[in-house]
Amino acid sequence: MMKYLIGCLSICFLLACFGEKAEKPTLSDEKLARIMADLNVAEAATLGLSGYPKDSLMKVYFAQVFEMQGTTPEIYEKDLRLISTDLPHLQKIVLESVRLLEGNGGVKTAQ
Repeated sequence: MMKYLIGCLSICFLLACFGEKAEKPTLSDEKLARIMADLNVAEAATLGLSGYPKDSLMKVYFAQVFEMQGTTPEIYEKDLRLISTDLPHLQKIVLESVRLLEGNGGVKTAQ
C-alpha cells in the first residue's frame, strides 16, 4: 500500500517538471485524497490476480471510484499534475489519503 502511494508521489514529482502553475485544480484536496485512497483500495482488491482478469477488474473498479466521486480520470490526473508542482501540497494530500486508509475514514468497504 505504501509502495503504491510512494510510487504515485514519485510520478507526480517527475511530472512537476512539466506542470503549469497558472491553472488551479478542479477538485478539492479532500476529494483528491479520497479518490487516491479509494483507488488504493481498488488496487488492493486485485492483488491476487494477474493478466487479463486483473486488468478487467481494475478497469471496472477504477470506473466505479470515479463515478462514486463524481469526477473523471482525466480531471483527477490533471489536478495531480497541477499539484505536483507544489511538493508540500502534494505530500499533504498523500498523507490525508494514508490517514483515510488507516482509519477507514469514509473509504467504502464491503461489509
